[in-house]
Amino acid sequence: MHIDVQAQNVAGGAQQVRLLQQPDTCPRCHRSVHPRLLIATILEGKDLAQAIFRCTHHKCQEVFIATYRSLNKAPAGALEHELVAVGPVKAAMASFPEAIASLSPSFVAIYAQVNEAESHQLDQLVGIGLRKALEFLIKDYAVSEHPGIEDEIRNTQLGPCISQYISDTNIKECAKRAAWLGNDETHYTRKWESKDVSDLKLLVKLTVNWIENVTLTKKYMAEMNTGKA
Repeated sequence: MHIDVQAQNVAGGAQQVRLLQQPDTCPRCHRSVHPRLLIATILEGKDLAQAIFRCTHHKCQEVFIATYRSLNKAPAGALEHELVAVGPVKAAMASFPEAIASLSPSFVAIYAQVNEAESHQLDQLVGIGLRKALEFLIKDYAVSEHPGIEDEIRNTQLGPCISQYISDTNIKECAKRAAWLGNDETHYTRKWESKDVSDLKLLVKLTVNWIENVTLTKKYMAEMNTGKA
């Protein structure tokens, strides 16, 4: 649904513009909303308009800017504009199970920064961050599985660490492939041309899921090993 609005310009006047789309997701809280339009302005000489909206969700209520590009004259004389960008974007918080958050707080913290980089379109840093997050997750898990040799595990490179200290097949195989793609993100040339950072994210997610499954299984088997309440 379009919006007809009087947009202000730097000269102090106003011009009728037609905004062809209204943002339907808040870039701050990431909820689906019908934001309230506060004011619009014309960027002189750039064929652009910007509109300030306020999120209508009661837990957010933050303001954000929608940028529009001019197209042509509407029948009523208003200059039509199409939506091209919304911001500033606040990174959505990644949610991890308690078993993972307790096992590797550093993994959770690094992954949050990966999300922050992604929200600012810093795509060249996302894969690098995922590779670092994976290494912290794997080594923290390996340390939990092999108490007493923490220093040895921490000083081992990621690939050998996965091979030597991860015994569960599902964790090992997913982590190994995630490490391959993570290395591609940090090196000049790629080995896996058909894969990209979305595949890396999925493999990290699978690794997280398998670690949670193994961790929780061991927990309940240890707590309920006698068959008696």
